[in-house]
Amino acid sequence: MPEKLRDPWARREAWRNQPPFTFRHSIRHIWPGFTWGLGAFAIYLAYDTLFVRDSHHIDGSKSHNEGATTQRQHY
Repeated sequence: MPEKLRDPWARREAWRNQPPFTFRHSIRHIWPGFTWGLGAFAIYLAYDTLFVRDSHHIDGSKSHNEGATTQRQHY
């Protein structure tokens, strides 16, 4: 038996050294999903900026109180 695996705790931690669980492998294989997600987010931001208009901020010259109904007085 290899010296490293004689220690019971080393055997329990040996899975961390397998290729699918190493930090380098994880970082290298995150890119396909990350790039798709980043691209989808960029498309969403472009769509939101170009096509979606917030009716609250269309006319910036009006103040918030202009055109608002008067508030009821509570007695």
